[in-house]
Amino acid sequence: MSSVALAKFNEMMSGADVLAKYAGVPSPTGVAQVDADQICQKAAVANAVGCWEGYLEAVLREFVSKVRVQANRRSWTLVVQYEAIVDKLAAELNTPSWEKARDIILVVTGMDPYASWIWSPKFTNQNDTKEFFDGVMKVRHAFAHGFRVPNTIPGVAAPGMLDPVYVQDVFQCVRFFAEGTDSLLEHELTHRHSCPAGWA
Repeated sequence: MSSVALAKFNEMMSGADVLAKYAGVPSPTGVAQVDADQICQKAAVANAVGCWEGYLEAVLREFVSKVRVQANRRSWTLVVQYEAIVDKLAAELNTPSWEKARDIILVVTGMDPYASWIWSPKFTNQNDTKEFFDGVMKVRHAFAHGFRVPNTIPGVAAPGMLDPVYVQDVFQCVRFFAEGTDSLLEHELTHRHSCPAGWA
């Protein structure tokens, strides 16, 4: 079973899919086709990163609410205070980079996803996966602030230019993080927090 947050993530990722499909469609605005394609692809990547951020914020709140159900009645006031802290941490997550995502998951749940965040078969270790995801965050940053895509983004076919294969890789990577994190957190619920139903 998956979390409500993961179901919402999957639903919202359809927006990124739609944006990516507009790359290659003739632009009626008079903008050069290559520029229109780059705008659509950068918007699709930024949307996918936004879906990852939204997932993290929602799943951490959902995790805490599941743990609260198992809490002893005498500790409810402490749990309510903890929920408020988690809400604040989640609200302050503006850039869901590898480090920030890992840190907030570790702080809120006590679980470190590092060992599981190897996006295989594309990569064989965390460092390569992190380097790719750091590049994704740079693309998102460039789009959000009106900059050109840096020439140092790993995984693109041509320096400084996004391509459909790269965009699909980004989607797969973000889905990998969301689905893997969801499974890890459900394991934490069932094994460390006495929630036998997991996300159910």
